[in-house]
Amino acid sequence: MVAIDDFVAQGCVEPEVLEAYSDRVPTEVVELWETYGYGAFGFGFLRVINPAEYESELGDCIGKTRGDGIAIPIIVTGLADLITWEPSVGFVATKYREGAAGGLSQDLTTFLEGVTLAKAAYLKMVLNWGVFPEAVKAHGEPAYDESFAF
Repeated sequence: MVAIDDFVAQGCVEPEVLEAYSDRVPTEVVELWETYGYGAFGFGFLRVINPAEYESELGDCIGKTRGDGIAIPIIVTGLADLITWEPSVGFVATKYREGAAGGLSQDLTTFLEGVTLAKAAYLKMVLNWGVFPEAVKAHGEPAYDESFAF
């Protein structure tokens, strides 16, 4: 597991979530949940979330949550974009504010290494996060369960 130095924990992942998703996501996602739980990192921009809550609220917006074309929500950004696990593709960012989606990596480790090593430059390149630090400067960092949305 990649060490995430700036992770701010918000709570433990519930045993029922681990049980329900452990066979639906890669082992490294389960390791992320077990090691860090829910919380924020990457300058507060990335938030590890409960996939069940997002599936129940956004299932129609993120694609199917079961069967072919599955998209399991793993991380939400401070700009209300969503990172999902899609078994046939890998980790995908849906940038609602841009009306676009694109692959991030086949594995979580590659994405986390980019965030922890290249930091802001990586977030700018892969998630177009530039407006987030500007919004934080103007309005303060949003709480874990909040985001700046367009």
